[in-house]
Amino acid sequence: MNKLQLTVVAAWIGLASIMAATTVYSKDFTIAGQTISAGAESDINYITGVEEWDWTATPYASFTTSMGIGLSVETEIDIRGLDEDEIFKGMDWAAEYAVSGVTLYTEVSSDRDWEFGDITVGAKVKF
Repeated sequence: MNKLQLTVVAAWIGLASIMAATTVYSKDFTIAGQTISAGAESDINYITGVEEWDWTATPYASFTTSMGIGLSVETEIDIRGLDEDEIFKGMDWAAEYAVSGVTLYTEVSSDRDWEFGDITVGAKVKF
């Protein structure tokens, strides 16, 4: 192996170690048939075309009723850009209801000024 290959292998091993050491916490609370969930997801990746590292954290919260209606909200935070002024970019809101293999859903996003964009309404089918 030459130096470049050795460096790439070492970087991948280091990245795998960091990702394995990252602790992810998620908690579900069930109250009278309703489920409230809160947690976060961390995504670390390397983009080869532009040779850039990307690290985002996505905190989320969701609420599922006993009738199966799910409501959720999440936001994405650029961890590498924490020293910048625009950390908060907005929220993604969603609602869905599954019945007989069909999931009906609606999604909308708000920006950092809480102005909402277009609303998406649709249906998903699994087969």
